[in-house]
Amino acid sequence: MEKKTMMIAVGVVAVLIIAAVAGVLLLGGEGGDTPAKTTIKQKGSDTMLELCSAWAEEFGIEERNITVEISGGGSGTGITALIAKQVDVAQASRAMKSSEYAQAQAAGLNPVEFKVAIDGIAIIVHQSNPITELTIEQLRGIYNGTYTNWNQVGGPDRPIALYGRQSTSGTYAYFQEHVLLNGAYAASMNQMTGNAAIVQAVQLNEGGIGYVGIGYVSGASGINVLMIKKTASSPAYSPLDKDAVLSGQYDIARYLYLYTADAPTGGTWQWLNWILDANKGQKVAEDIGFYALPSDVLEQQRAKLF
Repeated sequence: MEKKTMMIAVGVVAVLIIAAVAGVLLLGGEGGDTPAKTTIKQKGSDTMLELCSAWAEEFGIEERNITVEISGGGSGTGITALIAKQVDVAQASRAMKSSEYAQAQAAGLNPVEFKVAIDGIAIIVHQSNPITELTIEQLRGIYNGTYTNWNQVGGPDRPIALYGRQSTSGTYAYFQEHVLLNGAYAASMNQMTGNAAIVQAVQLNEGGIGYVGIGYVSGASGINVLMIKKTASSPAYSPLDKDAVLSGQYDIARYLYLYTADAPTGGTWQWLNWILDANKGQKVAEDIGFYALPSDVLEQQRAKLF
């Protein structure tokens, strides 16, 4: 009997030990142990700053153990920080240049590009300006300094005040390549630090004109958004027309990007996976005023995660 009682006692102790170990494993360790917290550092495009901040806020509600720190400074600044291994992700309103890829590879990196949303760059003027549309050629002439008065493009006798971005901006580079055809900006252009600053400047200047991401015009008062046409005889389209932007009929539209130094893993993978979810990150992009990726493009980007 004594031997049997001892065996039962040993069995009970064993069960208790097993249960205790299982409890520790299931709970991740009682007494304050919690899943490790991850911080993702991301930097770059000011055009995407509001969008990425909204993404980070919504993502943080679902993934409480992952914090995404977003900062601006321009697409070029973000890509430089990625190559220097100072951030985990770079946001860019233009594609990485071949020279930047070469710098990254020289640093031992293999950058991965993710298209994450679409932007129709909005050309804005003061609300008192009767001009409602411009051709690409007229827009080019305004920004390269050929036209200095609105009466040269069918408007009132009023000097044109130019507002654009600083040279580290992806929008500055995109506009210079696609509208100025790589020509120089007029020396008179006021180089602003962000989209919001351009909107504010145009609101206060009757002669003002600026270019901003489409997400910055929704709800903005005191400005008009111009329609753009490819030639004088072409139909004019607005960046507020989603179909025109997605079809390419609106001529100043582009993808917005996120770049990782290598194939994303861990928290960074979860961050990208959430952004490329049609019902999560893509929906937030639409809510902010940008455009979600078409389904075929979205699937192509998601395939990079698996």
